[in-house]
Amino acid sequence: MPLRETEAIVLRTYRLGEADKIASLFTRQLGRLRAVAAGARRPKSRYGSSLEPLSYIRLWIFERENRDLLRINSAELVESFFQMQGDYRVQVAAQYVAEVAERFLPEREVNERAFRLLVAVLRALKRSAEIDRPLLYFDYWMLLLGGLLPDLEHCSACGRVLGEPGGFYGQGSEGLLCADCRSGQTRQAVWAAGLAYAATARHSTLDRWLEAGAPPPGCREARLFLELVIEAHAEKPLATRKMLNEEL
Repeated sequence: MPLRETEAIVLRTYRLGEADKIASLFTRQLGRLRAVAAGARRPKSRYGSSLEPLSYIRLWIFERENRDLLRINSAELVESFFQMQGDYRVQVAAQYVAEVAERFLPEREVNERAFRLLVAVLRALKRSAEIDRPLLYFDYWMLLLGGLLPDLEHCSACGRVLGEPGGFYGQGSEGLLCADCRSGQTRQAVWAAGLAYAATARHSTLDRWLEAGAPPPGCREARLFLELVIEAHAEKPLATRKMLNEEL
């Protein structure tokens, strides 16, 4: 059982027995995995607060051959995102990021760019109370890295350039329709300015993208569309997406 060192984001934790905990992790060097932390729920656990959800940690983990669950040897906190959870809006947004990562990223597949994306988005949410742009950037890049980003410039039915006023979609849509191809089921609109703004995320880091200036109208609508596309590929509804729509 070799001992491996890696950085990780704690996506979620589960109780195991009376004193143990299972942590769902997205690691930098090993990809997404689950691992057991023995005694993590004891009052004087050696893990302290390092295994709280949405913590950025460094851990040492035992890889066990032919076992789905690994075993955590030790962990130390690199950065905490706990305080930002005092703002309910930010808490829901951060939980959405964690849920998408847990459901969307393949198990045991190393993805350095996705790991850096998660850290950057969590830090952006931590620095400010802004929700729409950090999540729009996250959604755009998660779909891009997964090879699932829809065409934001052309109608998915006729291929016509969307232009003004933009595109339309409905529940379960994985692409946008122009005004001529839309039906009664595609009533949600995404303005062209919001789509063009989302596309600029491809050419910039999140920090520079956020500092470039105020977003145009339609940023939120573009985010809602990309979240629907992510959910369509996630095989079942995302609990946090519904919470985002209700609260944000």
